Amino acid sequence: MIKLRVPATTANMGPGFDVIGLALDLYNTFTFALDDGDCDKESMIYEAAKVVFDKAGASMEKFSYRVDADIPIARGLGSSATCIVGGMVGANELLGVPFTQDEILKMASDFEGHPDNVAPALLGGCVISLPAGDGVVYRKINNIDNFATIAAFPDFDLSTAKARAALPKSLSYADTVSNIGHMGFLIHGLETADTEALFFGLEDKIHEPYRSKLIAGYDVMKTLEEVHKGRVLISGAGPTLLFVTEKSADLEAIKRDWEKISESLDAAWDIRILHITTTGVEILENA
Repeated sequence: MIKLRVPATTANMGPGFDVIGLALDLYNTFTFALDDGDCDKESMIYEAAKVVFDKAGASMEKFSYRVDADIPIARGLGSSATCIVGGMVGANELLGVPFTQDEILKMASDFEGHPDNVAPALLGGCVISLPAGDGVVYRKINNIDNFATIAAFPDFDLSTAKARAALPKSLSYADTVSNIGHMGFLIHGLETADTEALFFGLEDKIHEPYRSKLIAGYDVMKTLEEVHKGRVLISGAGPTLLFVTEKSADLEAIKRDWEKISESLDAAWDIRILHITTTGVEILENA
């Protein structure tokens, strides 16, 4: 029996569309076994595990799983990535670890279509990743102790498919250059603890202006930037919003102020302080 947990993730971080992600301390917990227990064979968890079993040439006749989910579905916090990573790592452990971490990352990226969520879910921390050749090239940014995050979950969801459909078919040179420049400042800010560069670097021109129109209350929630130092950004495909600020800030005061701002909206917003975790998938029990 294998029990493991996988952290929530926020992807994109402004201009880092499909290439940068961050692990947060909210988790889905999975238990896997080789027994006669029942499980949903149509689920993403089963399908992800099947990729590993098939690649290893092993039978799934006695495969079962259970999941305890704390990450909300279709909110832009990588719930699907936890199912993919959890299913693949659980299967790999059950089979005696025939595949390396990098091989699991490649399989997970192929399954998801891009590695921005699965990479931090697997590895933890802040990860830049990109499919290349026969694998995924990635680097972890380790100096991430200078900033903190506060997440706002609305009581409505937004499918990734709908969020993708809202994106333009082409981009202007101006918007493309803007994103390249802001991505440079974002990486510099992350690596050097330069919060001024970090906040400046979180500006995006290629997905947030389009997806924000799908999030009722976005403009109102964005006014938090007028009250506190930091940036509001869309977490993944949304609709969850993330406020990135300095770790030394009064996070409880920011949370209270954001709650007050949200009270004027029709939707209910659950606002939580989420800490960055440098630990990715974690084996809790192996028996």
